[in-house]
Amino acid sequence: MLDLRQAARRFGRRWVFDGLDLSVPAGTQLFLSGPNGAGKTTLLRCLSGTLALSAGRATVAGHPVGSLAARRLTGVCLAPEQGLYGTLTARDNLALVARLRLPWRAARTAVARVEEELDITGYATVPAGRCSAGMRARVSIARALLGEPALLILDEPDRSLDEGSRERLWQALAHRTGTTCVIASHHRAHRGPRQQDLVLTGHR
Repeated sequence: MLDLRQAARRFGRRWVFDGLDLSVPAGTQLFLSGPNGAGKTTLLRCLSGTLALSAGRATVAGHPVGSLAARRLTGVCLAPEQGLYGTLTARDNLALVARLRLPWRAARTAVARVEEELDITGYATVPAGRCSAGMRARVSIARALLGEPALLILDEPDRSLDEGSRERLWQALAHRTGTTCVIASHHRAHRGPRQQDLVLTGHR
């Protein structure tokens, strides 16, 4: 599902990572770890197509990252407390994305499903700007799940979640057995056969 060959990214003269070779089979949960500044967020941004690699290549199901075909296969949550339209309700933020990815009737069903799955229903009609950081995080995660993407890219999705909300997140990911996940997080569900680890060192 995800393939990197000699992938590298630098800012100025500083290489954040380089020579990265990685092959992630479909259905794998890949957890990124490493010290602050090791390049976890930078790598996730490159995989999502919001930041270009400085060298090498990366593909999603054979499509170059950042291409329209790759973006259609990818759900992204890079800043879980940010990126929502503050004047729109939580539900409208979800509906806006759902209608871009799905037919109208399917979009309504998908929004209702993720609202229930991540316990958003109780504040679905509240403007996102009036929601707490934890509430906004749940909406941002739900937005990434819409349309059942083949690849999920999540950067510290649970950092603002309480224990119950965190458990709902891991359950939602566990239920999507065919979904490939690349996750930077200090927490995780109990280790299972789908999980792999990648340690970034930030060596330069």
